[in-house]
Amino acid sequence: MPILAWTTILGYALLTVLLAIRGARRTSSLEGFAVGNGDIHPALIGLSLTAQLTSVATFVINPGLVFHSGLAGLLGYGFAAAAGIVLGLVVFSRRFRAVGATVQALTIPSWIGARYASRPLRALFAALSLGLVAFAVLIVVALAYVLGNLLGVPPAPVAVVVSAFVVGYVLVGGANAHALTNAVQAVVMLVVAFVLIGAGAPLLVGGDLFATLAAQDPHLVALTNPTSLYFRNIFEVFVCNFVVGLAVVCQPHIVGKALYLRDDSQVRTFLSVAVVAGLVFLGVLLVGLYARTAIPLDTPIDRVVPTWIAATFPAPLQVLVTLGMLCAGLSTLEGILLALSGIFALDVHPLLRPEGSPTSALRFGRVGLALVGLAAAALAVRQIADPVGGSVAIFAQYGVYLLFTASFLPLLCGMFIPAATRRVVTAAVLASIAGYLGASVFGLTALSSNPAFLATIGIFAGGAVLALGLALSAARAPQDHVDRIGASAEAHGAKELAA
Repeated sequence: MPILAWTTILGYALLTVLLAIRGARRTSSLEGFAVGNGDIHPALIGLSLTAQLTSVATFVINPGLVFHSGLAGLLGYGFAAAAGIVLGLVVFSRRFRAVGATVQALTIPSWIGARYASRPLRALFAALSLGLVAFAVLIVVALAYVLGNLLGVPPAPVAVVVSAFVVGYVLVGGANAHALTNAVQAVVMLVVAFVLIGAGAPLLVGGDLFATLAAQDPHLVALTNPTSLYFRNIFEVFVCNFVVGLAVVCQPHIVGKALYLRDDSQVRTFLSVAVVAGLVFLGVLLVGLYARTAIPLDTPIDRVVPTWIAATFPAPLQVLVTLGMLCAGLSTLEGILLALSGIFALDVHPLLRPEGSPTSALRFGRVGLALVGLAAAALAVRQIADPVGGSVAIFAQYGVYLLFTASFLPLLCGMFIPAATRRVVTAAVLASIAGYLGASVFGLTALSSNPAFLATIGIFAGGAVLALGLALSAARAPQDHVDRIGASAEAHGAKELAA
C-alpha cells in the first residue's frame, strides 16, 4: 500500500510538472499567463471549469455535511445550488465574455472597473478577491487529511508541501498549463466519481439506505433538518442554496473562464461539457449518506470521506480514489491562485505603479502568488490544529461568500441592465456588503450562523437598493429631458437677443 500510494502520487506530480513546462513554452505575455492565448479547445476549458466548480469541497467536505444533515443537505447542495449554478453559467458566460472582450478586461476587478469607469470599484473588488484565500485554505486542509491518511504522514506537513507544489507549477505555466492540468484532473475525477457513486449503488437500488437513515434519525430523511448546521428550514435548503449557486458563478476563477474562449461560437461546447460533467460530480454527495451505514456517526465533518474510503475500498482503489480527491483539490486551488495572481498583476500593480511595464506587472503577480501560497499554508496548519466551528468549511465560506455576494449585482447590471449607472451600482454593492456583514454581526435570526443565509440577505439588500435607484433614475429622466429642452430654448433665445 505505501509503495503503490507513493508511486502513484509522485507519478502524478511528475506529469503535472511536464504539463506546466509545456504551458510555460506557450506563455509569452501577461495576457497569455492570465487567460491563455485563445487557442485552448472549448471542451478543455469546459472540463477546466467543471473541475473548478467541483473542487475537493464536493468530494470531501460537502459529503461530510450531508453525512450529518441527511436528505436536506443532499437537496440543498445537489438540487437547489446545482440549479442556481447551471442557470448562472448559462446566463452569464456568453455576455461576460463579450463584454470582457469589448472593455479589454482579463479579471473581474478590471471588468467591473472598466465597465463602470471606476477605479474605486476596481480597487474594492481586488481587495474583496482576497477572500478566495479562505477557500484555498479549505482545499489545502482537505487534501492534507486525504493524502495524510493514504501516505501515513501527519496532515500539517502535507498541507505545506501541497501549497508549495501548486504555487510552483502555477508560477511556471500560467493559464495554459492550468487548462491542460485541469483537463487531465477532470478525467480522473470523472472516473473516481463513478467509482464512489457505484460503491453505494446496492444501498440505493433495492437496498434499505433510507430505512437505515430513518431508524438513526427521522430528520435524516426529511426535506429539512432542524438539528443541522445549514438546512434547518425550507428557506435555507432551497432559497438560500439556489441564490448562492447563482451567485457562486461570479467568483474570479469561475466566470473568468469565459475569457479563455476565442469567440462566442465556442460558448455552447464549453457549457455543454461543463454542465454534463458537473452533474456527474454532484452524485458524489451520495457518499455522505452511504457513509452513515459504514463508519462511526460521531465522525467529524472533515474526516467523513477519508474514513469511509479507508473502511470501504481495497488498497488499489483507495489509491485511485485518493488520486481523484487530489485532482479535485488541485484543480480548484490552481484556479484560485491563478486568478489571484492575475488580480495582483492587472489590478493591484497599476494602482501602485501606474507607469509600470507589463513585465514588472507579471513579476508583481508572481510575487503576489507566492505570498498567497504562504498565507494559505500557514492558515491551513492553524485550521488543522484548531478548526473554526469544528470544520474548515465554516472558515472558508465566510470569506468566499462575501466576495460573490458583492460581485453578483455589478456583473448582472454590467451585462444586462445598461440603465444602471455607476452611482446606483456602487450603492447596491455597498448595500450588499452591509447586508451580509450586518446580518452576521447583529445576529439577524438564528439563521445568521449560515453564510448562505448571509449571502442571500446581502444580495436581497443590494437588489432592493438597485431597484430603488433604477426607479428614481427612471422618474427623473423625463424631468431631465424637459430641463434639457428648456435650457436649449433659453440658450437659443439668448442667441437671438444678442443678435
